[in-house]
Amino acid sequence: MTAPDRPRIGTKRLLLVLGGAMCVLCVVFGGSIVKQHRAFSEYRSATLETGPLPWDSADVAPDECVRFAVDWGMACPGLGTWCENESPRVVERCMQSRDRTQYCAALGDAPSRTDFGYDECARLREPLDGRHAQKAHKKFCAAAYRAVAQSCR
Repeated sequence: MTAPDRPRIGTKRLLLVLGGAMCVLCVVFGGSIVKQHRAFSEYRSATLETGPLPWDSADVAPDECVRFAVDWGMACPGLGTWCENESPRVVERCMQSRDRTQYCAALGDAPSRTDFGYDECARLREPLDGRHAQKAHKKFCAAAYRAVAQSCR
């Protein structure tokens, strides 16, 4: 073998160092995700599965269902996607707790429009400070009103 055909020792060492660094980062990020999922699961269990829910003891209006789901989502400690996916399910459970036939009939075709719940969400979002909090609220509120619209179909 000639000198140019042989891999240099420095290249092997660089590849080993990079591979090791990637493994360490994977372990760190994996541990972080597991920790966040544990916190999310504990929060979900404590607030939705074991605790008394507002609609279990009283007649809750659909707007209160939305407010509860948005507040629940805003306080959720997990990754945004986990909380954003769970929040509409909270509204769905609340909507199914009572007969909503009259409410849905009174809405008419409003749930089929794209701006359904927009004004209500804007009013709920007014007292919040900070762009990040308002953006998160907007996501949760829009998803909650989509769940209300879905339950009225």
